[in-house]
This record gives sequence, structure tokens and C-alpha cells, in this order.
Amino acid sequence: MMVRSPPSHHNISRSISSPNRPMTAPIGVAKEISEPLDVSARYSFYRKKVDRQEGKIPLPFCPSSSLPPFLQHDRRVLLFNAYYEESVLQSATEDRRILVCEIYFYVEDGTIEIIRTKQENSGIPQGVFLRRSKVEKPGSSRFYEINDLKIGNEIMIYGRKFHIANCNGSTKEYVIDNHDWNMHEVEPRPLPSDRFAESIKDKMMRESGLPGVDRKRKMNDLKQVMESMLGKETSFTDRGMFLACGTDALCFHVVWDDRERLYGDIQYFRLFYYLADDTIEIMRAQAKSNDGRDPFPKLLKRSKLPKSGRPSEGCDYYTWKDLAIGQALNVFGRVMLIGRCDAFTRQYYASKGICLKDDMLLQTSEKKIEVKRVIPPYNGFGTEEDSLRSCTGGLNPPPPKKDQKQRDKSGVILRFNAQLVSDKSDDTSRRFVIQFFMEDDTISIREPPVRNSGVMGGNFLRRHTIKRSNGECYSAKDMYVGNTVDIVGHRFLLLNADEYSYKLMECDDRTFPYSSLPRLQEILYTKQDQIRAYFVTHYDGNGLLDIERLTDCCNDVGLKLNKQEIITIWRKMDKKGKGEVAFKKLLALASEEAFCSARA
Repeated sequence: MMVRSPPSHHNISRSISSPNRPMTAPIGVAKEISEPLDVSARYSFYRKKVDRQEGKIPLPFCPSSSLPPFLQHDRRVLLFNAYYEESVLQSATEDRRILVCEIYFYVEDGTIEIIRTKQENSGIPQGVFLRRSKVEKPGSSRFYEINDLKIGNEIMIYGRKFHIANCNGSTKEYVIDNHDWNMHEVEPRPLPSDRFAESIKDKMMRESGLPGVDRKRKMNDLKQVMESMLGKETSFTDRGMFLACGTDALCFHVVWDDRERLYGDIQYFRLFYYLADDTIEIMRAQAKSNDGRDPFPKLLKRSKLPKSGRPSEGCDYYTWKDLAIGQALNVFGRVMLIGRCDAFTRQYYASKGICLKDDMLLQTSEKKIEVKRVIPPYNGFGTEEDSLRSCTGGLNPPPPKKDQKQRDKSGVILRFNAQLVSDKSDDTSRRFVIQFFMEDDTISIREPPVRNSGVMGGNFLRRHTIKRSNGECYSAKDMYVGNTVDIVGHRFLLLNADEYSYKLMECDDRTFPYSSLPRLQEILYTKQDQIRAYFVTHYDGNGLLDIERLTDCCNDVGLKLNKQEIITIWRKMDKKGKGEVAFKKLLALASEEAFCSARA
């Protein structure tokens, strides 16, 4: 691999001193120039020093040189006082508002800063209105300068018209010396009057306690104590009554009858008369419950009560001599009657030689109106228990407790096959399954779907408590074969029941009396001879009996048994379910031995 040797020093010098690159002086030449603008040689520090001292050339830091603006006008700020107006639309006390501002002009870069003068308790956002920045003139690309801020000029800054009214002393001297302003251009202008600012000023004078200003309010007692501790002389006019009476107060019970007005009522108050300064305080007595009024502690705070009902100069005020039982007071237009007083008040008046009347009966016993709760009729929405609960209890009732019946009959369901009793021929062929839940006496009805019947099967009635026409709910005693039940405007005939229901009814003869076999045996025993005579008369040679002939036999002998009772007797005789039994079994069931065993 071949490596190129580095260039020689002679070649480097030639390349540096090539005519394509400007040079101040050739390398190795010690020539010195006398003019700083000449770049053919070097300009030494000695020559700079001589030129600076003699002032031939305006070099930096030379007496005749001009400094840059950021150094020449460093920290020079001109202050102008200005104002602008704002219209006030929703106020009854003012229609315009004068806002005073201070405009700061920074000479070094021509920026402007505007600060709004603060007013105490004005309720207006105050402080910096415009941050330090250059402001363009409206409709132009030029910025505001010093000559635009002459006294009396108007400048538009961000939609607000500022009126230049005054400037401080240093600003006035600077613009006259450097910008040739005349005295007329720096003459101050008066600020317009502002009703809002004057009202605030007067209010602060009253609040601050300026001497000679009538504040129209009572000085705080603590303020008076603090001023006396600091050396201010206090009046001893009322000091004697305070030392003599202290905090003693006369207590009267007064009543205000306002029933002459619309929605007026009788109200009771307590009146306290303070002997130290002859002031009166009226507080509300214990209010009645649910009187419809907002609770308030005082009707009249502690103050002197004028007799005329309106305070004015030279008016008379109530004293303790004007207060007596049966006397009417004018409390700022309210006529109140004094009815009672306490023991201390009577003792005080007795010490002054005045005997008060006996206490009056103020409160009368009101006859309480008994309000009877009337339960509205059931409207058919939801269950009757839920509707009744909404009328008698809260919206979130506690969970119901299970009674003995719900615990014993939980899951016990009676199922019946029923037929719809209707005048329409299409409804007579419809069959339903009625379920009776014995735990809560509810009923549900379901219609088994039948193909090509034109009736959609499914739930006909959800589980619900059903009432009879007399208002009582259906119970287990009403559920037996052959009975017709009226449910939600439809009549259903109970045709038969399932095996579980039959056995359940036969085992509980108290709840289901039509399935009680001992009772039926007692009935058959009374017609034993008639039953025997019926079979002798209608004997056909085979001696067999079916359920239809059993029904005919009972009707012939005068036994008015319903279908449930006929089924109970037949189930006793035909235990194997053959459909026919010997008539001797019926005679045996009606015999004396069966009757005696049933009673035992």
C-alpha cells in the first residue's frame, strides 16, 4: 500500500497566502498602519490608545463615541398617568366607570407596560393591564413612541382609548430636554369625576372611623375598650347604671295576633328589657312543631324601641315604666300584647312601688284533628301487598318474616285441570292448568299449547293473589273439583286434579272438607237402606258399578254431593284404578261397621 507524504511547510504557506482568501497583512511583515480602516497592515494597541486619547476616531469607550441604546438609556423609564372609561349597563348607581392607569415607557427598547391603579374594596380585578411589550398603532405596522404620549393625547391600545392626563417630574424634564416638548405639552389635565370611586371613598371614611364623620352605626364595644386601653378618654354617663344594674333584665311574655292578615297567625315572643342602657331585645318563644316557619333567633336585636314605630330625631323610647301586663307595644308596626312576666320582674316593680296585674292566659289548648288513614282501593297494578305497603310504610320495607304456614307449606302446590266457561264456542275447547301455592295462597294459570288451535299457549296469569267477588282472597278451601272460580274476569271450571293433589286433600280433611272420607261415610250411612233398594231395583245381572252410576245412585237417593266428594268416594272403592267395582263395596262403605270405624 502506498502512503502519500505530508505537504511541506513551503506548500502550506503558499496555500494560505493564495489570492482567493483576503488577508490583513502578509505573514512575516511587521508593517504598522496609522488608519484603523486600512487592512493592509496591523493596527497595534499603542495606536488604539493614542487615537482614543486624542479623539481622532470615535472608538468604543471614547469621550466622543455614542453608546448603544441599551447602555445609554439603561433603566430609564418614563411614567405617564392616564385613564380610560368603561360603560356600566346593569347598575342603578352608575352608568360609566373611570379606571385610572399608569403607563410605563421603557426608553431603551420602546416597550410599554400598563398597570391599573388599585382601589380598595372596589371589587374590580386590578393590577397589570398590559405586560411589557411593544404596541402597534391601530391600522399601521409602526409602534408607539415617546412623542405619541404627550399630555392630552388619546391612544388606542387593544380596543381601549387611553387619555394621557399627567406625568411625573423626571419624565417632564427628560422630554423637554431631549425631545423638545414645550410646557403646554406637559401641562397636567384634571381627571373626570367618578361617582363609584367617590362612594367607595366615603364608605371607607365611615368604616375607618374618621373623626367628625357620622357613621350611622353603633361602635363595637370591643373597639371602645381597646381605645380606652390605649389612652382615649371615655364617657362616664352610663357607667353608673351599668355598675348598679349590671346584666339584669326584665322578662315579659308577649303575643302578636296577626290573624287579620291573610295567612296570619298567633305568635309568641319573649321581651327582655336591659336596665343598664334601657334597650329592648325580642326573641321568639319555643315554636310549635310543624308550624311552617323557618326558625329565627331574634325578632328585634338589642336596641332602643321607639314609641312611634319609626326612629327619628327627638322621638320617645320605651322605658321600664311603660311596660305592664295588658299593655300593647308598637314594635315597628307590630302590635304586641304583654301577657306575663317572670318573678324577678314582679320583684323589681314591687321595689319601685308598682303592682303588676296577674298573668294572662296566652296559649289556648287546640283541639287536635284526628286524621284517619283511608286506604285507596286496589288499582290492579302489581300485587296488592306492594300497593298497600306504599300507602302504609316506606319505600324500602324490611324483608318479610316467614310464618309457620310458609315454613310448613313451602313447595306445596295444588294443580287442577280447568275449562274456560264462556259463551264463545272457541273458548269452550281451551284447557288450562291452575296451580295453587299453599304457602302464600297465590294462583298462577298456564295454558298448554295445542297445535293448529289458533291460540298461543303459555302463561295466562303470573303468580298472583286473587280476590273473590266479596273481597276475600281465594284460599285452599275454594280449590276443589267441580268448583267454578272467577279470576280476573274469567270463569274457570275445575275439571280434575293430579294424583299428588288428591292425596294431599285426602290427608288434610280440615282444610279440604270435601275430601274428608269419614264425613262422607257418615252421609252414606244415613242413606244405607235407600242405596240397597236402588241396586235391587237397577240390578242388571253383573253387579258392577262405575263412577257415572255412582253419581246417578247418589242423586237418586237424595245425596247432593259435588264432583270432589264423588271422586273421593270412588277413589276409596277403586284403589287399583280398574274403572268398575262391585256395588257391594259401596254397601260396605255405607255399612254400620265402616261408620263406627270412621268415627273411631
